[in-house]
Order: sequence, then C-alpha cells, then structure tokens
Amino acid sequence: MGDLKEYQPRIATAGYWAWLLLCAVLPISGSLVPAPLAIAVILLLVSAIGRFPVLDLRTLWPLLAFYALHLLGMLWTTDLDFGFFDLQIKLGMVLLPLAAAVVTRAFPDILRRTMLAFTAGILIAIALSLWKASVCFGEKGWKECWTQSYLSYDLHPSYAAWYLCWAVVYWGNAYIRGRITEGWLRRAIAVVVPVLLVFIVMLASKSGLVSLLLAVVFLIGLAVRRLQGRVRSIVVIGSVALVLVAGSVAWPVLKVRVGAALTAVERARAGDPAIYASTEGNEERLVAWSCSIDLLKQHPLGSGTGDIKNDLVACYEAKGATAAAERRLNSHDQFLQSGVALGWLGLIVSLLVALIPLVLGIQRRDGLMILFTLLFLLNAAVESLLEVQAGVVFFAVFMGLLTAQRNGPSV
Repeated sequence: MGDLKEYQPRIATAGYWAWLLLCAVLPISGSLVPAPLAIAVILLLVSAIGRFPVLDLRTLWPLLAFYALHLLGMLWTTDLDFGFFDLQIKLGMVLLPLAAAVVTRAFPDILRRTMLAFTAGILIAIALSLWKASVCFGEKGWKECWTQSYLSYDLHPSYAAWYLCWAVVYWGNAYIRGRITEGWLRRAIAVVVPVLLVFIVMLASKSGLVSLLLAVVFLIGLAVRRLQGRVRSIVVIGSVALVLVAGSVAWPVLKVRVGAALTAVERARAGDPAIYASTEGNEERLVAWSCSIDLLKQHPLGSGTGDIKNDLVACYEAKGATAAAERRLNSHDQFLQSGVALGWLGLIVSLLVALIPLVLGIQRRDGLMILFTLLFLLNAAVESLLEVQAGVVFFAVFMGLLTAQRNGPSV
C-alpha cells in the first residue's frame, strides 16, 4: 500500500488526461469511447484507494438503485447474454459518478476543463458532419444531405442535438454570468455558441428543437436578469435572430418532419392498422410505445433485464409490425423501456433518476443541474437514452461532475 500511495498522484494525472480524452471523443464517435472510458475509470478509482471522496448520495442514490434493479432483474431473465451486455452498458451509471468525484477532488475546475474538451470534440464532429453532408450532396444532390442522419457524422441526430444543447446551456450560462474571464475564450464562445445553435436546427431532431427552445428560453431569462443595457439587448436579440434565421432556412425539412409526426399521431388515434406496416420513424415509435404499454400491463414485474428485446419483438410480430421486429426496436422512451424490463418499480426508479436531481436542483437554485435534468427528461421521453453507450456515458459523466462540483447557487 505504501508503494501505491507514492504513485497515486501520477495515476490520478494519467486518469485526468484519459477523462478529458473520453469527453473529447464522446461527441465524435461511439467507437472511440470504450478505451479512454475504461482507462479513465480504472486509473481514477485506483488513485483514490484509501482516500475516496464523499459522494452526494442524496442526489446519486437513484442511479445506484437503477443499476441494482437491473441486477435483480437477471433473476427472471432467460436471455442471459443480452442481460449481461445490458449490465455492462449500464455499469457506467455507477462507475462514472465515482470517477467524477475522484477527478473533481484532484482538479477542482474539472467541469470547466471537461466542457472545453467536450466542446472541442463537438466542433470536430460538426466539421466531419459538414464534410459527410458535402460528399452526400456532391453524389446525390439532395438537400436532405444537410440535415438529420445524412448530416450527423456518427451519432443519432437526437443524441447529437442533446449534446449540443447542453454545451449551449453551459457556455451561455458561463458567458452571461461573467464566469469566463479570459478574453480569448469569451471571443471564442461568442462565435461557437451561434454555430451550435445553427447546427442544432440543421439536425432537425424534433426532441432537439424542443430542447433548443428550452435552452434559449433559459439563457434569455438569465440575460434579462443578469445583463444590463446594450449587452443585454445584443444577447437577447441575437439569440432569437439566430434561431429564427436557422429555422427559416431549415423550415422545408422541419415542416415535413413535424407534419409527418402529427399525421402519425392522428392515424394512431383513429386506430389505423396501417401504422404497424409502416417503415416511417414516427409510426414505428408509436408502435414501440403501444407494445411497451401492453407488455407493462401484462408483466407488472417486468420481462427481465435480458428478455425485454425478445418480448418487444414478439409483440411487434403479433401486431404485424414487420419493420419494427426486423430492427428490434427498443421502446424509444426510457421510462417505458425500464417499465417493460423491470415493471412498475423500474419505471418509477427510472423517473427518479432525473426527478430527484431536478427537485434538489430547484431547492439549491442550481441552474445547471435543473437544465441538465430537464434536457434529459425531454429526450428520455422519446429515446431509450440509458440503453446505449452514448446516453449512459454522457448522462453519468455530467451528472457526476455537477453533483461533485456543487458549491452553492448557480442561478
């Protein structure tokens, strides 16, 4: 143990660099994440042996309960392979907040440094996305090449928009509150944030656009409270103008997407059986929700950690939703997904993962925590965020950092 203590500062420094690398590659490609993720967690936890920091369990206990419940769900699982795979994906919900507490103690300003690395990764992803779109446009001449999955380099557009909205909230908050003292960084953020706003609109993710609206409303409200005179007017008018200009350019695509969503809802309400044969994304999502609700009613204790996909596919096949069955769609709603896997208790615990930090954030007047959890709730309502690496790592990293860095009000 004596030898280990001697090397722990160096191990912590190596873990810190692996942590920043993890956060830089996260917005670029999921294939780049596993190696720095494993290295960062292992090094940071080893560096904390014998002197582990105190965790804010009042905020984090739902994450631990969420994972424990999935462990329990293995008791009535028949598909053990998928069950263990699911546990592996979700392990970050436990380990990353622990690693965040360790790296925060060693580097108190790690949230800011993490956001610098994360934003650098976002800008690289945007450059790669524009290159991808230009190749597509050059080959096919489609205007759709500049939006949605044709545009997003590797991530699903909804996840990419979620990441970008969080970056807009963080840097907008820091800029308006005067927490960026370096002139070069203030100038950079004044350029970067508008780029992020425009790119979010270009992605044309419906959940991303709602998230963007939330972010812009928050920042405008903060600007009205914190800024004065000409600067306040520039920030408010500039934010609204950027969103409106970007929205007007992307309106043809947005109109089609919103119209398709409304049509799908109307067909579902009318009981049109044709939605089950559809390959359109909105209608497939409605089929996934329908089957998830049916399974939750049939199995109040859940299908089990590993059997959820098999049960969903069986429901799709029974309803004649061939496309959904072939794609083995998840619930496209984190709360329904957890309910199908682990019953009503699973649904409740998955809600508490966000609601507990949200309530505590409101009590503590912690604006970043409030917005982070609201963005999670919005996106989790239409995507099973905690079933994939892109959702688990992003959520656990920043929930861990926000919890570890809480030093008082941020609004």
